[in-house]
Amino acid sequence: MIAVYAGSFSPPTLGHLDVIRRASAMFDELVVAVLSQRAKQYAFPPEVRMQMLEEITREFRNVRVVADTGLLVDLAHREGADVIVRGLRNSSDLLFEMQMAEANRRIGSIETVFISCLPEYSMISSTIVRDCASHGAPIDSMVPEEIIGKIYAAYGVAPCAERKG
Repeated sequence: MIAVYAGSFSPPTLGHLDVIRRASAMFDELVVAVLSQRAKQYAFPPEVRMQMLEEITREFRNVRVVADTGLLVDLAHREGADVIVRGLRNSSDLLFEMQMAEANRRIGSIETVFISCLPEYSMISSTIVRDCASHGAPIDSMVPEEIIGKIYAAYGVAPCAERKG
């Protein structure tokens, strides 16, 4: 079975990597799709998001990274996918993701498999990572180690010394 796991991944987080790790164990092939909407601004261009994902998924032999700007169901069909994988952080994600799953089923005849993230990743989002990184705050507990430098570099900042709470 082939699955597609899509998102903006701007930047990829430990939560994203957890979903990738678990989904790659469930399917023969996992296509990780960097999606971009034309009307939306991203902190990282698609090529950089792809490079970061390729770097953090090297260990998974059945994971392939692609980029697209169209409908997810069209990408899924082009890739020969049997299902779409979506990660859930919390109950707030569930309602939106269920709507998207139903739309994808209706327009593309493709089912969605939900993977709930581990509790330690439930409060991490790319938005929080970007905000912290842009101020030099520590992000090592939120993103894979391999890409920390790239994220700070995108904002032209160096990480601040460890903060004490």
